[in-house]
Amino acid sequence: MNIYDIAKEAGVSISTVSKYLNNKNIRPELRKRVEEVINKHNFVPNQVARGLASKSMKTVAVMVVDLRLMHYAQAAFFIDKSLSSFGYRVVICNTLGKPEESINYIKSMININIDGFIFIGSIFNYLNNYPEVLKTLDEIPVVCVNGHINVKKTVSVFINDKMGIYEATKYLIKKGRKNIHYIKYLDTASAINKKDGYEVAMMEAGLPRRIHSTNEFSSGGYKVCSNIIANRESIDGIICGEDLVAMGVMSCLKDVGYQIGKEVDVIGFNASEFTSLCDPRMTSVDNLCEESSEISAKLMLKLLNDEKVEDVHLNPHLVIKKSA
Repeated sequence: MNIYDIAKEAGVSISTVSKYLNNKNIRPELRKRVEEVINKHNFVPNQVARGLASKSMKTVAVMVVDLRLMHYAQAAFFIDKSLSSFGYRVVICNTLGKPEESINYIKSMININIDGFIFIGSIFNYLNNYPEVLKTLDEIPVVCVNGHINVKKTVSVFINDKMGIYEATKYLIKKGRKNIHYIKYLDTASAINKKDGYEVAMMEAGLPRRIHSTNEFSSGGYKVCSNIIANRESIDGIICGEDLVAMGVMSCLKDVGYQIGKEVDVIGFNASEFTSLCDPRMTSVDNLCEESSEISAKLMLKLLNDEKVEDVHLNPHLVIKKSA
């Protein structure tokens, strides 16, 4: 049974049934007739059907790059927790960083009248290169975490990644470290900002910059660290743009025989749960995942209610443990 069947049996219009299902005002006698048919057949309204009828699914799409990364999983959790308290559901779209996957998800979500999009990560800035996608998103509320998409109803939450890595580098320099390496993860706007923070701190101290890159998690960190050691490069500190990369670095150093936190300091980025599972526990930059996620949810609710919004800027901080 669907709303068309209910309308026919109750002798009312489809719009009347739609209004009833969405708790809108209808004449008492019509409400009673619709209610009798619904109770008779134990009808449970389909969420998609209700959404199509009301032009609102009470649902927000959260676009992430890779749910294997703790940062994205936690962000999705906090956003869902915040929005669900206001009656909204969350659909998580795992794009794997591929533009075609992102575009397919966006089209699919729009086809079911999604209420808004939250894009987590600067990697989604690539959508600005797709005018047809921007046109599709132009009238839909969009919140970007650490990025910006050029559409009408948009607002961003920015985390100062550059400052986070700058402070981490300065911390090692103050400890007397002079041969500090930086391992960049991916090639996003955020990754470049982090790398820039390292470079500024090293240049201010008059120290040589040693920058490496990887697109892999712990295996990437292990490989880069192995190459540094194989090339006999001087090393007393390594800063990574992602905690999982730093975990690989720590595994490599331990395998070779270095004492982490004594001979070589290691710092990660994200301050994820993984940092407490390492031995020694990992020092990492806290990029305020919970705070930025909750703020992005609040901004989405404001956009949905046509309220005024402004970009939010947050400063990360270093969480010092045993690895540095």
